[in-house]
Amino acid sequence: MDLRWRAASEMSPDAGRLPRAAPDRLGLEDADYERLSRRLGPARLRQRLTTQVYHVAGEAHQQDLLFGLGRMLDLDVIVDRGARLTGIHPRGYRGFKDLRVVEHRIRHPRLPSGLAGLTLLQLSDLHLDLDPSLLDVIRERVRGLDYDLAVLTGDFRNTTHADHGPSVELMLELLAVLRTPAYAVLGNHDFIEIVPPLERAGLRFLLNEAETIHRNGAALHLGGVDDPHFYKTHDLAAVREQVPEEGFSMLLCHSPETYREAAALGFDLMLSGHTHGGQICLPGGFALIKVCDVPRRMLSGAWRYRDLLGYTSVGTGACGVALRYFCPPEITLHRFER
Repeated sequence: MDLRWRAASEMSPDAGRLPRAAPDRLGLEDADYERLSRRLGPARLRQRLTTQVYHVAGEAHQQDLLFGLGRMLDLDVIVDRGARLTGIHPRGYRGFKDLRVVEHRIRHPRLPSGLAGLTLLQLSDLHLDLDPSLLDVIRERVRGLDYDLAVLTGDFRNTTHADHGPSVELMLELLAVLRTPAYAVLGNHDFIEIVPPLERAGLRFLLNEAETIHRNGAALHLGGVDDPHFYKTHDLAAVREQVPEEGFSMLLCHSPETYREAAALGFDLMLSGHTHGGQICLPGGFALIKVCDVPRRMLSGAWRYRDLLGYTSVGTGACGVALRYFCPPEITLHRFER
C-alpha cells in the first residue's frame, strides 16, 4: 500500500468514511460533512480531506521555498533568531503591529450605477494564532470604519497541521465586531472543518459558490472559490455558471494565481491575498520571496489583466514569524465608483 494511503486509512475514524486529519475538536458531526459534500462536491471534498491527512502525516508539503530547503529546515526559527541576533527584531515586530487602513477606489466601466458608493472591507491572511495580541489591534481599527459588507480572503490560522481550534476561537471574537453580511473563502492554511462553526457565527463561506447582493436596484454577483494554491479544489467555471451572463461579478480567491482563468471566464473583479506582499521586503517594498506564480506587479495592491481588475492584499496578519519589514499590514476598504 502506498505510504500516503496508509497514513490516510490509519488516521481516518474507519475505512469507508471520509478521511480526517486530526481528532475532531470543533464538534463536527457527520451531517456537517454531508452538507460540505453537497456544497463542494463529493470528489473535491474527499480530495481536500485526503490532502489534509497527507499534510499532517508529512507527505504533502505547503511550500518548496528556497529550492526545497523549507522541507529540511525550520525557516521560521532561522528568520526569528537571525532577526534577534542582528538586533532588528523589535523593528520587525513593530512593523507587524503597524496595521494600516488602505482605501482603494474601484472604477469599472461595467459597474451598475446602483452599486456606486458600495464599500467593501477586506481582511486577508489573518493567521490569528501566530500572535493573538494582534486581534486587539484589528478590532480597534475595524470598529470605527464605515462599510457595507466584509470579505475575508483566507488563511485564518498560522499553523497548517496542528489543532485549528485556537484560531477559530479568535475568529469568533473578531466576528463579534464585524458588520454583516460577511463572506469568506478558505486559504492554503485552512482546514475545511472551520467552516461550520464560523458559519454558525454568521460568516458565509463561498465554496465554489456565488451569492447575489442587491443594492439600489442593482446586483453584485459575489463568487468565491476554494484554495487554488495547495488543495487545488477550486472551480472557477462552476462559480461563473452561477452568474448571469451580463451580470457584474466579483471573485474572491485566496491566491491571485488564477488570474488568467478568471479573466478568460469573464469575471469583472477579483480580490485575493496569500502573497503577504513579501512580508519581509527590501526598502521600497521589494519582496524577497514570491510564493506563487504571478507577475511581481500582482504581489500587492491594484492590478489589471485584460478586462479583469484585481487587488492583492498584503495581508492583515503575518505568517511564520510576527515580523514585517518595509511591508506594513493592511485592512482594505474598496469603494465602488462610477
